[in-house]
Amino acid sequence: MKKKSLDVYRSPGGRAPLTLNATTADGDGVLEGALRTADVQYAIRDGMPFFAANDDLAGTALFARKYYASIAGTYDENVHVTFELYNERELDVRLSMIRLLNLRPDSKVLELSAGTGKDSELIANELSAEGELWLMDISPDMLKQARLKTANLPVPVEAAVGDACKLPYRDGYFDALYCFAGVGHFTDQKAALGEMARVVRPGGRVVFCEKNVPPWLRKTEYGKILINNNPMFEDPAPLDLIPVQARNVGIRWILGNVHYVVDYTVGEGEPVGNFDIELPGHRGGTFNTRYFGKLEGVSTEVKQLAEQAADTLGVSRHEWLEQAIKAKAAADRKGD
Repeated sequence: MKKKSLDVYRSPGGRAPLTLNATTADGDGVLEGALRTADVQYAIRDGMPFFAANDDLAGTALFARKYYASIAGTYDENVHVTFELYNERELDVRLSMIRLLNLRPDSKVLELSAGTGKDSELIANELSAEGELWLMDISPDMLKQARLKTANLPVPVEAAVGDACKLPYRDGYFDALYCFAGVGHFTDQKAALGEMARVVRPGGRVVFCEKNVPPWLRKTEYGKILINNNPMFEDPAPLDLIPVQARNVGIRWILGNVHYVVDYTVGEGEPVGNFDIELPGHRGGTFNTRYFGKLEGVSTEVKQLAEQAADTLGVSRHEWLEQAIKAKAAADRKGD
C-alpha cells in the first residue's frame, strides 16, 4: 500500500477517514501495518489492506474466497475455455468491454473482482504514469497474481482485499469502474451497484458484466445446457438494481449471448426533466400540472360540458379548467 493512498481509503460502510499505523515500510510503500478508525482496525499484509476478513463474509462471498483460493495458481491456464466455448477470441471480448470505459491516459480506474489481472494488464496499457489503477477482489490469492502482472507497468497500481457491497473508497474519486464476472458473487447486489456509482465522479463511466442466459434463450437447448452446467446462468440480470444516477445506459448480451454487459455514465441523483414546458394539443398543461394538479373526478356529463366550453373558446382543457376553477374558488371564498 502506498502511503498517499490513505487519502482515498475509507472505512467500508461507514466511510470514515482512516489513520495509518505502518509497522513495516519501504519508502512510500507500507508492507505491514493497519488502517484504523476509532472502533475498527483493518490489517495491511504483504502491502495490501484487508477490508474483509473471513469472519465478515457469508454466502456467495465466502464461497468465492474459498473457491478462488483453491484455483488461483491455475486460473490463467484454464480461463481460455470460457471464450473458446462460444467460439470467441478472449482478447477481443475483453477489449470490447474496456473500450466502453472511455479511458484517458490520466484516468483513475477502479477494477472490482480483478482476479488474476487478465483485464488489469489491458486497462493498465491504456494508462500512463499520470493515471491510477486500483484493484480490489474478495480473494487475496487471486490479487497476488494480478499484482505480479502489473508490478512493472508505468501506471501506479494499488490493490486491496474487500467486499464490493461496502467499498473502502471516498465518494466520487474514480473516473471509471470496471467489473468483469463478479456481480454474481455479491451478497447484496443492490448495495454493490449503488457503491459502484458512489465512488465514480459525475461524468465518469461504469461497466460491469456477468453470466446470464437471457429470457429469449431460456427454453432453447443451448440455454438449458448452460444452466445445467452452472446454475448462475439462470440468475436474473439486475436491471432493476441499476442506480438512479445512471445516465445513457447501455445493456447488451455478449460472449455467446449469455453474458450481459451494463455500461453507463454517472450522473447526480435522479434525472431532471423540463416538466413545466407547456404541452401542445387539446389537453394542454404541463407534465407537472397533469401529475401534481389532479382533482376529484367529475361525471361524464360535466366533463363533456367542460370540453365543449374549451373548444368553443379555442383554448386547451387545461387552460379552461384552470380559469374556471380559479374563478369559482375565488368567488366562493369571498362568499365565506
